[in-house]
Amino acid sequence: MYKYDKPEGGIGMSADNPGDGGERAASHRRQVLKGIAGAGAASLAGCFGSGSDSSDSSRLRVEMGNQPNQINYNPYGQQTPGVLNKIIFEQGARWYADEEQWVPLLVENWEYPSTVQSGATVRFDLYDGYTWFNGDSYTAEDFVGQMRWRKVNNDGVWEFLDGVEQTGEHTVEMTLAEKIDTRLFENALFGMGDAPTNWKFKFDVFRDYLERMESAESDEDRSAILQELAETSFSLEEVKEKGLGNGPFIPSEATANQLLLEKYEDYENPHISADDIEFDTMEALPLQGPQEKLRSLRNNEVDALHNVAFNSSQANQIPDNYESVRFYSHSGESISFNCRRAPLDNQRVRWALSNVLRARHDTLMQNLPLSDVNKEAVNLSAGMSQPLINEWLGDVKDQFMQFDGGTERAAELLRGEGFTREDGTWYKPNGEQFTLTFRDAGFHSNRTQTASRILSNFGVETEAIIVEATTYFGQTIPQRNYDLTNWWVGQSAPLPYEGFQNHLINEAWVTAYPLGVPSASEWNGEGTSEFIMEVPPIGEPEGELREVNLRDHLQAIARGQSKEEQRPHIQELAWFWNWMDASWGPWTLYIASEYYDTGDWSWPDADSSIMQTPSVQDWPVRQGYPTPSE
Repeated sequence: MYKYDKPEGGIGMSADNPGDGGERAASHRRQVLKGIAGAGAASLAGCFGSGSDSSDSSRLRVEMGNQPNQINYNPYGQQTPGVLNKIIFEQGARWYADEEQWVPLLVENWEYPSTVQSGATVRFDLYDGYTWFNGDSYTAEDFVGQMRWRKVNNDGVWEFLDGVEQTGEHTVEMTLAEKIDTRLFENALFGMGDAPTNWKFKFDVFRDYLERMESAESDEDRSAILQELAETSFSLEEVKEKGLGNGPFIPSEATANQLLLEKYEDYENPHISADDIEFDTMEALPLQGPQEKLRSLRNNEVDALHNVAFNSSQANQIPDNYESVRFYSHSGESISFNCRRAPLDNQRVRWALSNVLRARHDTLMQNLPLSDVNKEAVNLSAGMSQPLINEWLGDVKDQFMQFDGGTERAAELLRGEGFTREDGTWYKPNGEQFTLTFRDAGFHSNRTQTASRILSNFGVETEAIIVEATTYFGQTIPQRNYDLTNWWVGQSAPLPYEGFQNHLINEAWVTAYPLGVPSASEWNGEGTSEFIMEVPPIGEPEGELREVNLRDHLQAIARGQSKEEQRPHIQELAWFWNWMDASWGPWTLYIASEYYDTGDWSWPDADSSIMQTPSVQDWPVRQGYPTPSE
């Protein structure tokens, strides 16, 4: 076996990755970084001016989305701390994309056998220094509990696994389902980019829900248990009492305007301990939308901003003491149709609307309140970014549905389904006016209003309903109260697997697309486990239908040992996405910037791996940064 030893010099063993169609090496090794925080002052950005009005430079001010005094600290509940969960809970490992290396955190070591095949076992060593906020040790029981929880919730990581077993207080053994692409397995296990997996399942707190889910006899029973858990609320006082966190900072005080998080004095990871964090408090401010975030920067009211995009005029107003880093993502946004609601369950009606939207794609792009460096158009609805479309679909993409027929083709499709238009207004076959609601949160107000105007101008009266983010995530989405909504789609990694797994399986409830296409399997809401659709051949939207098991194609991608093995399955899933048209997109990629204050704080260089790993709010602190400027 090849073991993940702790490198003394910060660099582990070299990774061997699959080549362009070449054979994969029998043994798969990963570089694992250790001691990264020891880079020293030489790597710090040399910006030590005084640009902030902060009265307490040892308090790092960050952003949050929800109202601080309305937070539910149940990590499986509604209205959680959101992005702050990446500070409250620990992560398994983080990926340095430029260096193609994993940085260990909660999972300190893992090792593969010389032959990665069905029945092979992978050993994971957990770092033994982690504790929950009430002092309980984080053990393999908690880790295995979360893996079991992920299994009963159809998490994609279980496409790679047959079993998970606790073999010691801090050791876990996983049994592989088949020969797999180990990089994809690690991506699914740990998460990549701005979406790392938070290890938040405290076994003694959530054990009852887990065991009830495992013994539930029907999808309805499982849905009821999940609903019960989602409605369970834990207070700020219960965070410490129950130990609801294991990260570097613990929530301590909340008002309408801020949430304070105090350094967890018992925190340690493989790189640092709490003593190496040179500030005691994080102050989280509820900031929503570019204008609020810009105001906080102009007034020097924040030290680190997560996932924001300004237009050129806004960016020019940012004080000089702030630097930014940009993160290219292969994900963006789609306009998603709720197939539970007629006539959106009619595929041809969705095709018609997508032709209308595609005809005004430029208008949608122009009206985004983002600069050119923060947005990128995607010209084919296939669930992937344009670079991935070009790489994985090649010339096959020309056979996909382009939705480029404009309003003329849209009208033809609607009339073919019995719709009529009088004085510029469309009516359903039963004579009722064809109207839609496009419901979304304030942070998507511009694109929601623009798309609604485009559809209304075509004659489908569409009402743009903008709600607070807390209402959107707490009511609109759980209650599926929308005809159309914007939703995040795409890939967090350059191989189109995780995104398809997430959007076609885990988040199928967003569109309930099996209700809107011929399906050989039954739709049971979030409890749906089979996804067998009836789909025509690639390039033949009106062709003879054949059964396509989406899970089989996902498994083939996960087990493929070369791009040539994976390519036909990626193309089949991309074609299904394109043909079903339950989500038009992604039509734009969101290329986020993150800002951080270099006046009162010293950070690593902007081009360092630490700063190039999203996000500045939660990752540098795990390496001992930032430090107050002197």
